[in-house]
Amino acid sequence: MKINRNTRISTLIKENKETIEIIGSINKNFLKLKNPILRRVLAPRVTIVDAAKVGGVTLEILVEKLEKIGFEFENNLATTQNKTIQKKTTTLTSQIGNIENLVTLDVRPTLDSGVDPFKIIMQAIKELKANETLQITNTFEPIPLIRKLESKGYDSWTERPEEGLVYTFFKMNKTKKDASKTEIHPKKNTANFDEQLAFFGSNIRKIDVRQLEMPQPMMLILKEIETLAEGHALYVNHKKIPQFLLPELKTRNFEILHKEIDANHIKLLIYKNN
Repeated sequence: MKINRNTRISTLIKENKETIEIIGSINKNFLKLKNPILRRVLAPRVTIVDAAKVGGVTLEILVEKLEKIGFEFENNLATTQNKTIQKKTTTLTSQIGNIENLVTLDVRPTLDSGVDPFKIIMQAIKELKANETLQITNTFEPIPLIRKLESKGYDSWTERPEEGLVYTFFKMNKTKKDASKTEIHPKKNTANFDEQLAFFGSNIRKIDVRQLEMPQPMMLILKEIETLAEGHALYVNHKKIPQFLLPELKTRNFEILHKEIDANHIKLLIYKNN
């Protein structure tokens, strides 16, 4: 199987279960993906590049390991940007000691119990006041979460006070927040929705996520579009417009249309933007 820097870990695992052991040899926290629940909700969020960053290794090292179990990297590593995230790391005294209104959240017990902490984290973010900083304690750097919250206007930085202990901080930046108010929205034209639905005809894959708890709808949708055939569309019955999903779709060059049925039912049509 050919892979590239944007291939999701969930795709690798689906192709070859040995992937978990391979990336686990880089960072033992990846071995948590043996848990089917965490694998379902976490693996679709992480690309090969993200995995290298979380593991603290270069993309080249990770690719070499994946090639040993049959994967083929389709790009030239020599010309591929491959910089491990190196955020400014400061001592606890100079950084945490100087933070006012610090709110702490340790997600290690949640992960150890086999539960995805995403919902807990997003609830903490929702309750965070403008003058407060959220400190998340984990055993690895949550790259997808950082990317998502930075797109929402949050500043973030990471500290590694000791091996296997990572503090990630989030604080709202009002300037960034104001800039991020120009959010992505799916097109609202019902005619366009119906026309596109008719255009795809039988080339439609349908799923219903209305009974799933957050963040499972988003994770399932991302998983489905990974294997969406060329010229096909994903038809989703949802309870609401999935705001966190929209930036991910834009990044992956997908178009999304929606059609409101009632207050608790919305239909989505997602397809590759060519």
